[in-house]
Amino acid sequence: MSINLIYLMSVSQKEIEIAIDYFKTYISVGEIIAIIDLKARGVSNPQAVISKLLEMGIIERGEGCYNLVRNPSNKK
Repeated sequence: MSINLIYLMSVSQKEIEIAIDYFKTYISVGEIIAIIDLKARGVSNPQAVISKLLEMGIIERGEGCYNLVRNPSNKK
């Protein structure tokens, strides 16, 4: 099992929900601010949670920012 997979497996459902609510409030936010804000909201490993949301298609990475995907059901 790779280290990256173990890293992503440590993400809790509660932290994913916190991050989803955050990105619903802040539709587009800078990468650094997102990490600081998620940490302040109790997410222990913001980078792992963000990676999981990217993998799930809930957010996407822009140029120096993360954006909420408006219609994730159409993305594949």
